[in-house]
Amino acid sequence: MKRGSLVVYGDIFGGRIDNIHVVRSAHTAGTPPHLVIEFDDDECLEVWEPRDCSVSETELRIDHAAKVRWEWFYYGRPKSRANRYFIEHSCRGETVTATSNVDWYSPAFNPTSRRPAVEIVGF
Repeated sequence: MKRGSLVVYGDIFGGRIDNIHVVRSAHTAGTPPHLVIEFDDDECLEVWEPRDCSVSETELRIDHAAKVRWEWFYYGRPKSRANRYFIEHSCRGETVTATSNVDWYSPAFNPTSRRPAVEIVGF
Protein backbone atom coordinates (compact mmCIF):
# COMPACT_ATOMS: atom_id res chain seq x y z
CA MET A 1 0.00 0.00 0.00
CA LYS A 2 1.67 3.18 -1.11
CA ARG A 3 -0.80 6.04 -0.54
CA GLY A 4 -4.49 6.79 -0.58
CA SER A 5 -7.50 8.46 0.97
CA LEU A 6 -9.06 7.33 4.25
CA VAL A 7 -12.65 6.19 4.76
CA VAL A 8 -13.90 4.90 8.14
CA TYR A 9 -17.32 3.24 8.22
CA GLY A 10 -18.28 5.29 5.15
CA ASP A 11 -17.08 8.64 6.56
CA ILE A 12 -14.42 10.14 4.26
CA PHE A 13 -11.64 12.07 6.00
CA GLY A 14 -11.14 15.26 3.97
CA GLY A 15 -12.01 14.09 0.49
CA ARG A 16 -11.05 11.42 -2.01
CA ILE A 17 -8.31 13.55 -3.50
CA ASP A 18 -7.96 16.33 -0.89
CA ASN A 19 -6.21 14.21 1.73
CA ILE A 20 -3.66 11.66 0.54
CA HIS A 21 -2.05 9.56 3.26
CA VAL A 22 1.17 7.58 2.90
CA VAL A 23 1.56 4.52 5.15
CA ARG A 24 4.90 4.60 6.97
CA SER A 25 4.61 1.61 9.30
CA ALA A 26 2.23 -0.73 11.14
CA HIS A 27 2.49 -2.62 14.44
CA THR A 28 0.44 -3.77 17.40
CA ALA A 29 0.42 -1.91 20.72
CA GLY A 30 -1.45 -1.33 23.96
CA THR A 31 -3.77 -3.23 26.23
CA PRO A 32 -5.88 -4.64 24.81
CA PRO A 33 -3.62 -5.11 21.80
CA HIS A 34 -4.70 -3.20 18.71
CA LEU A 35 -3.37 -2.38 15.26
CA VAL A 36 -1.50 0.94 14.87
CA ILE A 37 -0.84 2.30 11.37
CA GLU A 38 1.44 5.33 11.18
CA PHE A 39 1.45 7.75 8.26
CA ASP A 40 3.93 10.18 6.72
CA ASP A 41 2.66 13.38 8.37
CA ASP A 42 2.73 11.93 11.93
CA GLU A 43 -0.89 10.83 11.54
CA CYS A 44 -2.02 7.67 13.28
CA LEU A 45 -4.84 5.18 12.73
CA GLU A 46 -5.61 2.77 15.58
CA VAL A 47 -7.93 -0.20 15.02
CA TRP A 48 -9.28 -2.41 17.83
CA GLU A 49 -10.38 -5.98 17.06
CA PRO A 50 -9.75 -5.79 13.30
CA ARG A 51 -11.24 -8.68 11.30
CA ASP A 52 -11.34 -9.66 7.65
CA CYS A 53 -8.41 -7.58 6.40
CA SER A 54 -6.90 -7.33 2.94
CA VAL A 55 -3.89 -5.39 1.69
CA SER A 56 -2.70 -4.81 -1.85
CA GLU A 57 -0.70 -2.15 -3.66
CA THR A 58 -3.88 -0.13 -4.25
CA GLU A 59 -6.03 -0.81 -1.18
CA LEU A 60 -5.98 -1.51 2.53
CA ARG A 61 -9.33 -2.76 3.79
CA ILE A 62 -10.54 -3.87 7.22
CA ASP A 63 -14.13 -5.06 7.06
CA HIS A 64 -14.91 -5.10 10.80
CA ALA A 65 -13.53 -3.43 13.94
CA ALA A 66 -14.80 -2.60 17.42
CA LYS A 67 -13.21 0.87 17.35
CA VAL A 68 -11.24 3.01 14.89
CA ARG A 69 -9.42 6.18 15.98
CA TRP A 70 -7.79 8.60 13.51
CA GLU A 71 -5.41 11.25 14.90
CA TRP A 72 -3.73 14.08 13.02
CA PHE A 73 -2.25 17.50 13.54
CA TYR A 74 -4.16 20.55 12.32
CA TYR A 75 -2.62 21.08 8.90
CA GLY A 76 -0.46 24.21 8.62
CA ARG A 77 -0.05 24.67 12.36
CA PRO A 78 2.82 23.56 14.61
CA LYS A 79 2.77 19.90 15.61
CA SER A 80 1.86 20.42 19.25
CA ARG A 81 -0.49 18.70 21.68
CA ALA A 82 -2.94 21.63 21.34
CA ASN A 83 -3.13 21.01 17.57
CA ARG A 84 -3.66 17.23 17.78
CA TYR A 85 -7.17 16.15 16.76
CA PHE A 86 -9.05 12.88 16.55
CA ILE A 87 -12.11 11.25 15.07
CA GLU A 88 -13.21 8.03 16.74
CA HIS A 89 -15.74 5.53 15.43
CA SER A 90 -17.11 2.80 17.70
CA CYS A 91 -19.16 -0.13 16.46
CA ARG A 92 -21.51 -2.15 18.61
CA GLY A 93 -23.59 -4.60 16.61
CA GLU A 94 -25.12 -2.69 13.69
CA THR A 95 -24.69 0.71 15.37
CA VAL A 96 -21.67 2.92 14.62
CA THR A 97 -21.14 6.16 16.51
CA ALA A 98 -18.55 8.85 15.78
CA THR A 99 -17.03 11.48 18.06
CA SER A 100 -14.32 14.08 17.62
CA ASN A 101 -12.48 16.87 19.40
CA VAL A 102 -12.48 19.07 16.26
CA ASP A 103 -13.27 22.62 17.38
CA TRP A 104 -13.30 24.70 14.20
CA TYR A 105 -16.41 23.15 12.57
CA SER A 106 -19.13 20.59 13.30
CA PRO A 107 -18.28 17.35 11.50
CA ALA A 108 -21.19 15.78 9.61
CA PHE A 109 -20.73 12.12 10.48
CA ASN A 110 -22.85 9.52 8.72
CA PRO A 111 -21.21 6.18 9.57
CA THR A 112 -22.76 2.85 8.67
CA SER A 113 -21.83 -0.72 9.61
CA ARG A 114 -22.64 -1.67 6.00
CA ARG A 115 -19.32 -0.15 4.90
CA PRO A 116 -15.86 -1.45 5.84
CA ALA A 117 -14.42 -0.27 9.16
CA VAL A 118 -11.35 1.07 7.29
CA GLU A 119 -10.62 1.68 3.64
CA ILE A 120 -7.52 3.33 2.33
CA VAL A 121 -8.03 3.51 -1.40
CA GLY A 122 -4.92 4.23 -3.45
CA PHE A 123 -4.43 6.16 -6.65
